[in-house]
Amino acid sequence: MTLALTLFLCWLSLWLLNKIKPQASRNSKLYCLLLLAPLYIYPFVYSPVWALRGLTGDLSILSMFLLISALHQQLQGKFLINKQERRFLPWFVTLLGITFYPLALGLGNIDPYAWGYADLYMVITLLLLATYALWRHYYFTGLMLLGVLLAWDMQLLQSVNLWDYLLDPFIVFFYLGRVIKGCFHAR
Repeated sequence: MTLALTLFLCWLSLWLLNKIKPQASRNSKLYCLLLLAPLYIYPFVYSPVWALRGLTGDLSILSMFLLISALHQQLQGKFLINKQERRFLPWFVTLLGITFYPLALGLGNIDPYAWGYADLYMVITLLLLATYALWRHYYFTGLMLLGVLLAWDMQLLQSVNLWDYLLDPFIVFFYLGRVIKGCFHAR
């Protein structure tokens, strides 16, 4: 699914526009996206989306939700994620990633990647986490986890493993950097 990579390139374009012209109007941001959209969307051989996909593979559904939120914030100036959730989400993704990836790469005797192949306990755990998030009024996180499960059930990505829908190294490293940066700024 190249949608997440397309969203990433759109977000990157807006981020660069904000670096070049910090007070860019909403209309100029939309014009920038409309001007660059054919490069991102049209599936020609030398498309940056396809080149990036060849290098990285698919991004997770979680990344796609977070990119939609970041694009909304860039265009509208409003957050889709509430303040408490914006503090919680980096820690949640970072802890999940630094626990999952070393174990999946063979650091311990447990292989959590194998759980992603239609393991009922993992599905139930994600449903419970989504329910807990909704109960705590973390609506974006709850809907995001439900969206991950729905996308996995519909097999929207090439992978059949639920972990590939939930995490990718890019979102883990991005949030790990934010957590580390937040720890240094807190001092």
